[in-house]
Amino acid sequence: MCGIFGAWNLDGAPVDRNAIIRSRDALIRRGPDDAGEEIIGNVGLAHRRLSIIDLSPLGRMPMANEDRSVWAVFNGEIYNFKVLRAELESFGHRFVSQTDSEVIVHAYEQWGTDCFARFDGMFAIAIWDGRHRQLVLARDPHGKKPLFVYDNGKSIVFGSTLAALVAWPSFERRIDANSIAEFVNFGYIHAPASIFANTKKVRPGSYVVYDESGANKERTYWSLCKFAEERAAQSLSEDEAVERTDSLLLEAVRKRLIADVPVGAFLSGGVDSSLVVAMLKRLGAGHVKTFTIGFDSEAFDESQHAQQVASMLGVENRVLRIKANDLLAYLPSVVEFYDEPMADFSLFPVLAVSELARKEVAVVLTGDGADEMFGGYERLWATHWFSRYQQIAPAPLRAVFSRLGKGAPSKRVSEFARKSQAGSVAEFFGEFLDLSRRFGAQRLLRDGLVGQTPGQRISAFCAGLKGVDPTSAAMMFEATHTMVDGILVKVDRGTMAYSLEARSPFLDKALSEFAAGLPMRLRFGKSGLGKKVLLKKTLARYLPESMFARRKQGFTPPLRDWFRHEWKEVLSDSLSESTVARRGFFKPAAVQEMLASHASGDSAFTKPLWAMLMLELWMQRYA
Repeated sequence: MCGIFGAWNLDGAPVDRNAIIRSRDALIRRGPDDAGEEIIGNVGLAHRRLSIIDLSPLGRMPMANEDRSVWAVFNGEIYNFKVLRAELESFGHRFVSQTDSEVIVHAYEQWGTDCFARFDGMFAIAIWDGRHRQLVLARDPHGKKPLFVYDNGKSIVFGSTLAALVAWPSFERRIDANSIAEFVNFGYIHAPASIFANTKKVRPGSYVVYDESGANKERTYWSLCKFAEERAAQSLSEDEAVERTDSLLLEAVRKRLIADVPVGAFLSGGVDSSLVVAMLKRLGAGHVKTFTIGFDSEAFDESQHAQQVASMLGVENRVLRIKANDLLAYLPSVVEFYDEPMADFSLFPVLAVSELARKEVAVVLTGDGADEMFGGYERLWATHWFSRYQQIAPAPLRAVFSRLGKGAPSKRVSEFARKSQAGSVAEFFGEFLDLSRRFGAQRLLRDGLVGQTPGQRISAFCAGLKGVDPTSAAMMFEATHTMVDGILVKVDRGTMAYSLEARSPFLDKALSEFAAGLPMRLRFGKSGLGKKVLLKKTLARYLPESMFARRKQGFTPPLRDWFRHEWKEVLSDSLSESTVARRGFFKPAAVQEMLASHASGDSAFTKPLWAMLMLELWMQRYA
């Protein structure tokens, strides 16, 4: 795990080594162990290293082939590098290190851009091809590793984070107003867009080739949606699917144990992390250390479940018990660590557990991706049932249920009733993802800056999938949008803030290809009443079912109370009428109306207020 940076002056001007080093060192948290840079005329490549495989100086980047015609910098891990190395050696390639990064150089030399489809791992790669005078930028299939590109027509500048680009002398800090609208609607900015104009993210599963004219060609080498359309797992029985899940996940965990430093795991006590830890023990991973954050509120404290799992599996679990208010101490650091605004509340416990884990290990395995791939979210389960409900209930009956059900004592029933008047499955699902739905983006954003609502975006996405049922389409949206630009960003920045590498077995390429083709009966069970049925049945091979027969507990900090007490002054100052007017993205009167409503006791606007606060704090640092 590392940080990469580089620049190519298209006008032929030499690259300033000092400027390269300044931008490189803005990535020091991603790579505190070593650093390197290489100037090749009007091209500069730089690297900050977090040493994980081959800790010797031989692993230093930038790295070149034998005749120094191909150079690479790389962030991530290639889990199948030993297999690829053996194949490359058979073609006559010579290696001087034991690193996966050197395999990248020779793989590109041998296969060109076809090499990216051969890599099994997580990565952001930059390759300078001196033979063809071209720059190649590539990103892993799920977009676990970030890669930004700034193009002003005179230079092409790339880096692992925006902080490195901002440090570049000619970088233009011009905000993309359309991305502001997207952030307020979704809570993230979807690739290829970024918050800055002229700055893009390389899409997951894609590579971009730039030539000397500045022209670029983008190609997709892997797409998760393709496997959803193929429905490869449709004919499997439940028992066969459990066996397949077990074997694929076991192999995914095995691959992610490759390291020359200590490896641990996050353990929440839920199905996903418990299953990963169970696999670690099955593989005989030795003295396994796991890490848990416990809270003083029972509403979102899972530490007792994590301790039970740790005891049953025989692993050493470190628990840091904190009060929700203790997380306030992380607020000043959030904007520094998350160099694009982040609206996910749970970034706080990610920071806390990462700080805890880094004291003992350099790599952790996580359960990220399981909910998206195997149907773990309540909103996916509700969407599945809405799809069925819409098929069997005529419109007049749905209207009656919606009117009567809104007053039901059960929050789940009342929420379902409120959303059940949606005209389509995509619109229904979009209700769950729309941060500002209860206030209305049109009321909040300045004229001409509304953008697509989640419902509109999801509808367009689903229309592009062939032969995929509505719930599976919603899951594909989660996996290719919310997960990539929300959850994985949260985990990458949170762990790298403490120079900790996070590996996600559920995002293994083979496992996710299998999961994408699962029918609904293997996600929610024959009755449709369960969630993550396959994962629960797989975990039952290792732990008693009674240990995880409970509802998923997420983390929701008491933001409503914080906004009325501890953060009241920060919130009111950051979103004052004059500040909002000066930024020019929101209607000042609408923001004041939202603040007044929250102060009077309405908590419905907590999420959009949080998003706007994070945006303003980000603006104060970067704009």
